[in-house]
This record gives sequence, C-alpha cells and structure tokens, in this order.
Amino acid sequence: MSTLPPSQKLLRVFATTEHFGVVADTPFGCGYRLHGLEVAVSFFGHHVYFTSGDAVLVLTETGSCKLERPGAVDNLYLLQLIDTLDQRYNP
Repeated sequence: MSTLPPSQKLLRVFATTEHFGVVADTPFGCGYRLHGLEVAVSFFGHHVYFTSGDAVLVLTETGSCKLERPGAVDNLYLLQLIDTLDQRYNP
C-alpha cells in the first residue's frame, strides 16, 4: 500500500476540488466533486472526507489521516487520484 499523503497536500486538493469542482451530494453530506474525487467536511468541521468508489480517506483536525476501509478495492486509486489532482492543479 502506498504511503498516505501529508495533510498539506490533502488540504491543497480539498481547496482545488472546492474551487474547480462542482457542488455534489457525497456520502458525508454536501461537498464537491472533481474528476471522480468527492470531498466533504463533517458537520462540526473536525474531519475532511476524500472519497472515490468504495475508498474513504479521513483527515482529522489534528492533521492525521487514515483510510477508513483498509481493504477497499479503490484505496490505491484514491491515493493516485489525489496525487494526480495535486500535480495537475498545483504545479
């Protein structure tokens, strides 16, 4: 399994998805979608969710992140998608 991205990269990708993406209804509430990546913030703002397919990556308020479903088929795809979007929109 690939290493998890640092919190700075995740926040950049969240901002990119918010800015360039469209408003979307995600499994975690209202959020944004860009090229298959969905992002949303928890109700109280303590967690940021990154989803694609059955993969979910959670960024906490302390800056730690974890894959919510370690055995999900799309985990590697989600991590690659985060990297791709960061490289494409934040050179």
